[in-house]
Amino acid sequence: MSSTKSSPVPNLDCIAQEIVDRIIRDLGITSICSLRLVCRSLGDRCCGQRYKAFFGQQDVDLTSYSLQRLCQVAAHPKFGPAVRIIAITAVVHDTSELERMLKTKRRRIHEQKGVFSITTEPQAVEDEIHEARRNLDRLTSEREEQQEMRRNESDVQLLTDALRKLGALDVLTIEAAVDRGDKTQLISSSAAREWHPIWVRASQVFRIVMSAIARSEAAVKTLIIYNKSLRCSVPTSDINELASLFGSKGFNAAAQHVRFLALSVSTKVETDLQKISKAYAEMSEADRAYYDAGMGTHSGLLSDDDPAAISENNYPGVAHLLKQMPNLENLHLHFYNTLRGTPKNYVKVFSYIADEIVLPFLRRLTLRCFYCDEASLLKFLRAHPNIERLEMRDINLTTGSWSSVLDLLLTMPSLQEVSFHNLWKPEGSMLHLGPKELSKSDREDDGNSSFACMSGMMVHTRTFSRKDIQHERFQFADMPDGRQYGSPQFHRWITALKVECGPP
Repeated sequence: MSSTKSSPVPNLDCIAQEIVDRIIRDLGITSICSLRLVCRSLGDRCCGQRYKAFFGQQDVDLTSYSLQRLCQVAAHPKFGPAVRIIAITAVVHDTSELERMLKTKRRRIHEQKGVFSITTEPQAVEDEIHEARRNLDRLTSEREEQQEMRRNESDVQLLTDALRKLGALDVLTIEAAVDRGDKTQLISSSAAREWHPIWVRASQVFRIVMSAIARSEAAVKTLIIYNKSLRCSVPTSDINELASLFGSKGFNAAAQHVRFLALSVSTKVETDLQKISKAYAEMSEADRAYYDAGMGTHSGLLSDDDPAAISENNYPGVAHLLKQMPNLENLHLHFYNTLRGTPKNYVKVFSYIADEIVLPFLRRLTLRCFYCDEASLLKFLRAHPNIERLEMRDINLTTGSWSSVLDLLLTMPSLQEVSFHNLWKPEGSMLHLGPKELSKSDREDDGNSSFACMSGMMVHTRTFSRKDIQHERFQFADMPDGRQYGSPQFHRWITALKVECGPP
């Protein structure tokens, strides 16, 4: 009697792990999740590096849902250790356009044609009115939830819990975005009609994150705060209010791990809503027309001599923060003006930094839009002779001259690259960066580093390698005479200057 050998029944458990890894390598997160639901065994085998990579960055908008989800991921034994980046969005709920649309029954369309902005307001159809009403209800509800979480500090508690479970992160970022009704398409802070709410929310979220870091003592290597969000910064006075937090044991322990800090700060911002509303109500006819066209307003800006704007508590906050981060290797600081006038008193912000901060491991430094006196700038650079990469953009020197600063840079032995952009002299003119001898590359300028004047090109942007520094030794040509032409290059330059430095 002969016996027949039956063929083995195909079983997913028999597939080699290498084949499983090869299959999921090209799959998206949805497909991998579906594959994991086939059976428990296959589900466990799909939790390789490819799947864990989808948990590497966690996006959080500080709603209760997003924070609870972050806590769940952080507590997971496999996926928690995979989290290396947390990207926090400070969401501002802007209902002004929806309210206008429901009031006028017209939708607004903006078009940009060259340097001109064109706005049309066609009649809204019934479906668009219903959609606007639904979006307004959602924005109102989410704003109320946001306010309630601020009142009971549940946002800080949940974020603290998540950071404590994670223990360490490579990167934590905070950027701002505006929700005007379409949650799938948040707009940038620079495109928002109202700017005051952006500053208020930016400061709130900064406080939330700093508090959570202090309570959790989480080790964060890179901390990026409103570095990419145009027209959004943390007022220096609000940073100074957290001085006791920065001095706490928990924050000090966490801050020791920070190697890269990027931070955008600003002058004092009015947060009294009654004063802001009054300023809006007293707008001139021209400002009102500009505002009604959806282009925003300068109303509500404090003057540069307002007692609140020049109070001493506006200046030492940034230095208090930096003092807790002695191991910084890369520092990127940006300053934004929100005042009517010139914020020359804020030269004290950098003076405090120069007087109190020494970072022995600093290798890369970027300064943008700061007001500095010659003595403070020289003092800070002398204290950090090992800087390898230096970028100075839109720096306003209030005393002295750039010659002494440039001479000091020539003596820094580790300096490999220097980038200059819009270096302003104390008298208000800009330092011409044009070389004495034009090379072929200098003549083939792309239009992003200079603009035409009546007697030549005004060079405002240049980057120098180590070889360039040794060869040219920062010897520049004479400044061209005469006013600038109204060229596209000049228009781009002056527009970028306002976007970068303010006021809003």
